[in-house]
Amino acid sequence: MTREDVVLQRPEDVRFLVQVFHTPSACAGAATAYLLRRIAYRAGAYAPGIQEQIFHELNTSREGGTIEKVQHWFTGRVASLHELGYRLQCRRVATPTSAILDWVRAGRGYRGAMLPTTYRKLHPIPETSGKIIPDDVIPHAVGITIDRLDAKADEDLVMIDPWPGVIGDGSDRGKVSPALESAHRDKNFHALVYYWVGWS
Repeated sequence: MTREDVVLQRPEDVRFLVQVFHTPSACAGAATAYLLRRIAYRAGAYAPGIQEQIFHELNTSREGGTIEKVQHWFTGRVASLHELGYRLQCRRVATPTSAILDWVRAGRGYRGAMLPTTYRKLHPIPETSGKIIPDDVIPHAVGITIDRLDAKADEDLVMIDPWPGVIGDGSDRGKVSPALESAHRDKNFHALVYYWVGWS
Protein backbone atom coordinates (compact mmCIF):
# COMPACT_ATOMS: atom_id res chain seq x y z
CA MET A 1 0.00 0.00 0.00
CA THR A 2 1.36 3.40 -0.95
CA ARG A 3 0.52 6.86 0.30
CA GLU A 4 -1.59 7.42 -2.82
CA ASP A 5 -3.79 4.45 -1.84
CA VAL A 6 -4.72 5.95 1.52
CA VAL A 7 -8.00 7.85 1.69
CA LEU A 8 -8.12 10.47 4.40
CA GLN A 9 -11.13 10.36 6.64
CA ARG A 10 -13.16 13.54 6.88
CA PRO A 11 -15.22 14.56 9.95
CA GLU A 12 -18.45 14.02 7.99
CA ASP A 13 -17.41 10.42 7.22
CA VAL A 14 -17.63 9.44 10.89
CA ARG A 15 -20.93 9.13 12.73
CA PHE A 16 -20.56 11.32 15.80
CA LEU A 17 -23.58 11.73 18.03
CA VAL A 18 -23.79 14.92 20.06
CA GLN A 19 -26.27 14.61 22.91
CA VAL A 20 -29.21 17.02 23.08
CA PHE A 21 -29.73 18.47 26.56
CA HIS A 22 -33.45 18.37 27.42
CA THR A 23 -34.80 21.47 29.12
CA PRO A 24 -38.12 23.35 29.12
CA SER A 25 -36.52 26.59 30.36
CA ALA A 26 -33.35 27.00 28.26
CA CYS A 27 -34.26 25.70 24.80
CA ALA A 28 -32.45 28.53 22.99
CA GLY A 29 -29.25 27.80 24.88
CA ALA A 30 -29.46 24.01 24.64
CA ALA A 31 -30.05 24.21 20.88
CA THR A 32 -27.12 26.62 20.55
CA ALA A 33 -24.79 24.39 22.60
CA TYR A 34 -25.66 21.47 20.33
CA LEU A 35 -25.10 23.51 17.16
CA LEU A 36 -21.74 24.92 18.28
CA ARG A 37 -20.44 21.44 19.13
CA ARG A 38 -21.73 20.01 15.85
CA ILE A 39 -20.19 22.79 13.71
CA ALA A 40 -16.87 22.51 15.56
CA TYR A 41 -16.88 18.76 15.03
CA ARG A 42 -17.51 19.18 11.29
CA ALA A 43 -14.57 21.60 11.15
CA GLY A 44 -12.35 19.03 12.89
CA ALA A 45 -11.86 21.17 16.00
CA TYR A 46 -14.22 19.64 18.58
CA ALA A 47 -12.34 18.11 21.48
CA PRO A 48 -14.48 17.41 24.56
CA GLY A 49 -12.75 18.70 27.64
CA ILE A 50 -12.60 21.86 29.67
CA GLN A 51 -14.64 23.77 27.08
CA GLU A 52 -17.63 21.58 27.96
CA GLN A 53 -18.07 23.76 31.04
CA ILE A 54 -18.45 26.77 28.75
CA PHE A 55 -21.04 25.01 26.59
CA HIS A 56 -22.92 23.73 29.64
CA GLU A 57 -23.58 27.32 30.74
CA LEU A 58 -26.05 27.54 27.86
CA ASN A 59 -28.19 24.80 29.42
CA THR A 60 -29.22 27.15 32.25
CA SER A 61 -32.12 29.58 31.99
CA ARG A 62 -29.79 32.38 33.14
CA GLU A 63 -27.55 32.02 30.07
CA GLY A 64 -29.78 30.18 27.59
CA GLY A 65 -33.37 31.09 28.41
CA THR A 66 -34.00 33.48 25.51
CA ILE A 67 -32.47 34.56 22.21
CA GLU A 68 -31.25 37.75 23.89
CA LYS A 69 -29.50 35.84 26.68
CA VAL A 70 -27.82 33.50 24.20
CA GLN A 71 -26.67 36.40 22.05
CA HIS A 72 -25.23 38.12 25.14
CA TRP A 73 -23.52 34.86 26.20
CA PHE A 74 -21.95 34.41 22.77
CA THR A 75 -20.67 38.00 22.69
CA GLY A 76 -19.00 37.47 26.07
CA ARG A 77 -17.53 34.07 25.17
CA VAL A 78 -16.46 34.44 21.54
CA ALA A 79 -12.89 35.44 22.43
CA SER A 80 -12.53 32.43 24.75
CA LEU A 81 -13.92 30.13 22.07
CA HIS A 82 -11.41 31.48 19.55
CA GLU A 83 -8.56 30.92 22.02
CA LEU A 84 -9.66 27.28 22.28
CA GLY A 85 -9.53 26.93 18.49
CA TYR A 86 -13.25 27.30 17.86
CA ARG A 87 -13.49 29.77 14.99
CA LEU A 88 -17.21 30.29 15.46
CA GLN A 89 -19.22 33.41 14.75
CA CYS A 90 -22.82 34.37 15.43
CA ARG A 91 -25.20 36.85 13.84
CA ARG A 92 -28.75 37.79 14.76
CA VAL A 93 -31.15 37.94 11.83
CA ALA A 94 -34.84 38.45 11.11
CA THR A 95 -35.16 36.29 8.02
CA PRO A 96 -37.94 34.04 6.70
CA THR A 97 -37.60 30.41 7.72
CA SER A 98 -37.15 29.08 4.19
CA ALA A 99 -34.17 31.40 3.57
CA ILE A 100 -32.53 30.28 6.82
CA LEU A 101 -33.02 26.62 5.90
CA ASP A 102 -31.45 27.22 2.47
CA TRP A 103 -28.50 29.04 4.07
CA VAL A 104 -27.86 26.22 6.56
CA ARG A 105 -28.16 23.58 3.81
CA ALA A 106 -25.63 25.44 1.63
CA GLY A 107 -23.14 25.41 4.53
CA ARG A 108 -22.82 21.58 4.40
CA GLY A 109 -22.44 21.31 8.17
CA TYR A 110 -20.36 24.41 8.80
CA ARG A 111 -23.48 26.47 9.54
CA GLY A 112 -26.42 26.20 11.91
CA ALA A 113 -29.35 28.27 13.13
CA MET A 114 -31.30 28.60 16.37
CA LEU A 115 -34.92 29.64 15.81
CA PRO A 116 -37.23 30.74 18.64
CA THR A 117 -40.64 29.12 18.12
CA THR A 118 -44.10 28.78 19.59
CA TYR A 119 -44.08 25.48 21.46
CA ARG A 120 -47.70 24.45 20.95
CA LYS A 121 -47.50 24.88 17.18
CA LEU A 122 -44.73 22.29 17.00
CA HIS A 123 -46.23 20.12 19.74
CA PRO A 124 -50.02 20.41 19.63
CA ILE A 125 -51.81 18.92 22.61
CA PRO A 126 -54.91 16.89 21.79
CA GLU A 127 -58.04 18.85 22.62
CA THR A 128 -59.35 15.85 24.52
CA SER A 129 -56.61 16.25 27.14
CA GLY A 130 -58.26 19.38 28.52
CA LYS A 131 -54.86 21.03 29.00
CA ILE A 132 -54.18 24.49 27.63
CA ILE A 133 -50.60 25.72 27.48
CA PRO A 134 -50.22 29.45 26.87
CA ASP A 135 -47.74 30.37 24.14
CA ASP A 136 -45.30 32.07 26.52
CA VAL A 137 -45.07 29.38 29.23
CA ILE A 138 -42.28 27.48 27.47
CA PRO A 139 -39.61 29.70 25.88
CA HIS A 140 -39.17 27.22 23.06
CA ALA A 141 -36.53 27.18 20.33
CA VAL A 142 -35.09 24.65 17.91
CA GLY A 143 -31.77 24.21 16.16
CA ILE A 144 -31.29 23.53 12.46
CA THR A 145 -28.18 21.74 11.25
CA ILE A 146 -26.94 19.24 8.69
CA ASP A 147 -26.70 15.66 9.94
CA ARG A 148 -27.82 12.10 9.25
CA LEU A 149 -30.89 10.69 10.97
CA ASP A 150 -29.91 7.27 9.70
CA ALA A 151 -26.26 6.23 9.43
CA LYS A 152 -26.87 4.88 5.91
CA ALA A 153 -28.83 7.88 4.65
CA ASP A 154 -27.50 11.03 3.03
CA GLU A 155 -26.99 14.15 5.09
CA ASP A 156 -29.91 16.55 5.17
CA LEU A 157 -31.45 19.25 7.32
CA VAL A 158 -32.21 18.09 10.84
CA MET A 159 -34.26 19.88 13.49
CA ILE A 160 -32.93 19.68 17.05
CA ASP A 161 -35.63 20.08 19.69
CA PRO A 162 -34.36 20.49 23.28
CA TRP A 163 -37.89 20.12 24.66
CA PRO A 164 -39.97 17.63 22.67
CA GLY A 165 -42.28 17.34 25.67
CA VAL A 166 -43.18 14.41 27.87
CA ILE A 167 -46.37 13.35 26.08
CA GLY A 168 -46.33 11.14 23.02
CA ASP A 169 -43.36 10.04 20.97
CA GLY A 170 -41.57 13.39 20.69
CA SER A 171 -38.00 13.16 19.46
CA ASP A 172 -35.15 15.58 20.14
CA ARG A 173 -33.87 15.21 16.56
CA GLY A 174 -35.80 14.65 13.39
CA LYS A 175 -36.80 16.03 10.02
CA VAL A 176 -37.74 19.68 9.85
CA SER A 177 -41.35 19.99 10.97
CA PRO A 178 -43.90 21.29 8.43
CA ALA A 179 -45.17 23.56 11.24
CA LEU A 180 -41.75 25.20 11.74
CA GLU A 181 -42.44 28.22 9.54
CA SER A 182 -45.67 29.05 11.36
CA ALA A 183 -44.06 28.56 14.79
CA HIS A 184 -41.08 30.70 13.76
CA ARG A 185 -43.26 33.43 12.23
CA ASP A 186 -44.86 33.99 15.66
CA LYS A 187 -41.43 35.14 16.87
CA ASN A 188 -41.09 37.63 13.99
CA PHE A 189 -38.62 35.36 12.18
CA HIS A 190 -35.82 36.21 14.61
CA ALA A 191 -32.94 33.74 14.75
CA LEU A 192 -29.28 33.41 15.63
CA VAL A 193 -27.16 31.94 12.87
CA TYR A 194 -23.80 30.33 13.56
CA TYR A 195 -20.98 29.61 11.17
CA TRP A 196 -17.36 28.52 11.08
CA VAL A 197 -15.07 31.40 10.10
CA GLY A 198 -12.85 30.74 7.11
CA TRP A 199 -15.02 28.10 5.49
CA SER A 200 -16.09 28.94 1.95
